[in-house]
Amino acid sequence: MSAMGMSAPRGKEFAISAYADVRHEQLFFERQQSLALRNMEWEGRVEPLLPWSTLIMRGLGVTIFVGAFLAILV
Repeated sequence: MSAMGMSAPRGKEFAISAYADVRHEQLFFERQQSLALRNMEWEGRVEPLLPWSTLIMRGLGVTIFVGAFLAILV
């Protein structure tokens, strides 16, 4: 008898199948599914952080613009 209380068929090991019955709603918290909570006033007050790649590209754009402006002046 296995730890789960189920006996495996003779000659076969007990294994959890990759094709187990998993519903999509079991993979998310209730808060993520609730449209009522998503639309509350406190949900939109803080902007998400920007990724590093966006910050680097903005910095490069400003650097190129300032460099071009200074090249025109000199």
